[in-house]
Amino acid sequence: MTTLIKVRSRWKHGIKEFRKQIDLQIFVLPGLIFVFVFMIAPLFGLQIAFKDYTFRDGIIGSDWVGLKHFVDLFNDPWIGGVIYNTIMISLLKMVFMFPLPIIFALMLNELRFLKFKKMIQTISYFPYFIAWIVVAYMATVWLSPTSGFINGFLVSAGILKEPYFFLGKPEAFWGISVVLDIWKNLGYASIIFLAALSAMDQEVIEASVIDGAGRFRRMWHVMLPAIRPVIVIILILNMGFLFQGGMSNSNFQLSFALGNPLNHPRSEILDTYVLRTGINMFRYSYATAVSLISSVVSAILLFSSNFISKKVTGEGYF
Repeated sequence: MTTLIKVRSRWKHGIKEFRKQIDLQIFVLPGLIFVFVFMIAPLFGLQIAFKDYTFRDGIIGSDWVGLKHFVDLFNDPWIGGVIYNTIMISLLKMVFMFPLPIIFALMLNELRFLKFKKMIQTISYFPYFIAWIVVAYMATVWLSPTSGFINGFLVSAGILKEPYFFLGKPEAFWGISVVLDIWKNLGYASIIFLAALSAMDQEVIEASVIDGAGRFRRMWHVMLPAIRPVIVIILILNMGFLFQGGMSNSNFQLSFALGNPLNHPRSEILDTYVLRTGINMFRYSYATAVSLISSVVSAILLFSSNFISKKVTGEGYF
């Protein structure tokens, strides 16, 4: 009885506080609607993975087939290469895109000439606001074997004897994808680390200077430990988005826009595979099953990395 009274009291107190903040709660409403429409409501369609879905019968009317499409997934001769491409591209991006923004933020933080610092920040942030499809078109022009300035420079400098067809070579696609991701997202990804550095206690930094620590020693022994919680959170989120190309979610955009029959062995990833099998081949249930497995694996990676981080460093995202 006492517990029930406490629950009722908390409930009434919560309603009272909600009414006091009703003007602020209204601002949250559009976000809640967005989450419901685009993230919660679509979960109803996940049952397609367990059905033989057809447009005529709809989601509810289609016949249940159980795990048939998941069995087909593990027997698919193409899925191994697709998963390999997805993981390798994402790992390469993580190897470079995780430490580089931290290093860039540390370097920017050490700049004392304010105008020059702002100029560097503006230049580095600008590519982030260019749409991926525009970036892909720019890369197509830049890497063209006939008119691209990159081939022109490499040939004139004697590095290449003849123009190289970058987008027609499977072995070059991973490198192109990583470089474009760095170019577009490096500056913007460093913002959160710059914010963490700006929130540091300046007295600690001044004390390290008095103790004779140089810039690199201050970065390694003072600044990096101070922003470790932020670094851990970003690492955990990157692990959760491993199948999507990290937090920038660039895998699909680049593979879809720059992929072609020539580089297909290295450009085909899970997202483009789902699109191709679901839309082009009308295998909606199978594509849903592939996407569901990818989401489940991403969730497992997210919780696992968070658990390991808590055990090893004591820091975690949740």
